[in-house]
Amino acid sequence: MICDICRERDANVFLEMQGPSSKKKINICMECATKLGIPDNPSSVAELFKKLEKIEKEQLESENKMCPVCGMHLSTIKKNKVVGCPECYSIFKEHIKEILKNYGVKEVYTGSMPKRLKSFKSVLNDRIILQTKLEESLKTEDYEKAAIYRDYLKALEKTAVVGGDDE
Repeated sequence: MICDICRERDANVFLEMQGPSSKKKINICMECATKLGIPDNPSSVAELFKKLEKIEKEQLESENKMCPVCGMHLSTIKKNKVVGCPECYSIFKEHIKEILKNYGVKEVYTGSMPKRLKSFKSVLNDRIILQTKLEESLKTEDYEKAAIYRDYLKALEKTAVVGGDDE
């Protein structure tokens, strides 16, 4: 029999692969087998097939992975490009990153923010910044600055954040 890959030399390695609906026989010469990384030892070939089966099984299991909160499967997310709940983003984080990479998205979204949330975010950021400065000044025992930061924090707590209108 002639090698199915190069179609020049006699085949020495005979592989039979069985799929879900059909069998396929492949005849390979020793040179093509070594190029493909197929070992000449029959037990090594069996180990190679076991490894391939294990990889295929792991891929199938990851496709059937499900979100415990909403019950959405990874295969459904990949198919529809829609997640079921916010928890899906953390559970399927790496898979979603891979999907986005396929569409050319590589960076974190830094787009615009609704007007009514801009002031809310700035007040929260101000509180966080003042709190960290207060803690740093207490660590360095600079109590005058700490008192100023404390007073600013109290003033921020008394002010309303946002009423919900676009002012």
